[in-house]
Amino acid sequence: MKGLLPHLVALLVAAALALGVWSHGDKPIELDAAEKIEVWSGSPEHLERIRFESPKRTVTLEARKDSIGRYYVATLDKEEGPKPHPAAPDAGAEASEPPKRVTTHFIGVKDADELATKLAPLTALRQLGPLAGGRAEEFGLDKPEGTLKVKIAGTEHALVIGSSTPGGQERYAKDERSGIVYAVSGDIVQSMLGAESRLLERELHAFPETDVTRLRIARAGKTREVVAIPDKKGAWADAASPSKLDETIGNWLAKVSRLHVTEYVENTPSPLTPESAIVRIDYFGGNKTLGFLELYKLPGEKGSDYYVRTENSRWFVKVLASAGEQVEQDAASVVK
Repeated sequence: MKGLLPHLVALLVAAALALGVWSHGDKPIELDAAEKIEVWSGSPEHLERIRFESPKRTVTLEARKDSIGRYYVATLDKEEGPKPHPAAPDAGAEASEPPKRVTTHFIGVKDADELATKLAPLTALRQLGPLAGGRAEEFGLDKPEGTLKVKIAGTEHALVIGSSTPGGQERYAKDERSGIVYAVSGDIVQSMLGAESRLLERELHAFPETDVTRLRIARAGKTREVVAIPDKKGAWADAASPSKLDETIGNWLAKVSRLHVTEYVENTPSPLTPESAIVRIDYFGGNKTLGFLELYKLPGEKGSDYYVRTENSRWFVKVLASAGEQVEQDAASVVK
């Protein structure tokens, strides 16, 4: 038995090495997470633009920076599928409208920045090298899903996106410049294919709710300061009586927390200025300014449309009219 032990160990080591290499005949390089292969270098601070181009959608993220931090202006141009409708009785089949192109714009912050950190620098899990002739179909590169272009410090890099690897966790991708094929994280591609849901910033504030200790609420030329009661979640008091619970404030702020992004609006139908806001809330953590929220109202096609602007939204965002209306109506009971 002792004589067999060295052979058994050698066999296990050989098996582990065999599992560490994937091959379609090209002898690819595969490294562990700590030794991922760098496709291109760079840093998120120098990333200028991310763009994904395909027949049915084009997504562009332009990097921006303000006093709050980095954010991204996204433009999505996509093809909306044909909408079937009943054909005329003598048509013999359902007719359909031709697909149309729709363009939307939105702001990306947290998730978009996480994508930027994956792309600058970009690392691959495996390197297959240049493909031999006639092998593009094996990797979905004969009919690619699209092309990912990333501009870093003035230099543009491009990856042609192929099919998923066995298991579906990665994507084959070919560097346009070198012709080398890699296996990169599939999450990068999915972020661009589902940009409107995965990259759109939905949080009105980036700071944790627990960081807020004081608010200044302004309405109709009047202001009021309120403070959070320590160790009581959602409990607020007037700054003049910091230990006396005021449920009216807490109830109103709960309604404010139900304001959610439905869509971003770069240019509102009519100009909006801070002076025309229904209400403005300034958020503080101790003596530090954390952010703000402004609520506006404009005539819409069906009643009133409500818009919100915060430090994290950068642009105006539309919110549900029912939620905006509740905040507006009850603001009078908070700031009299």
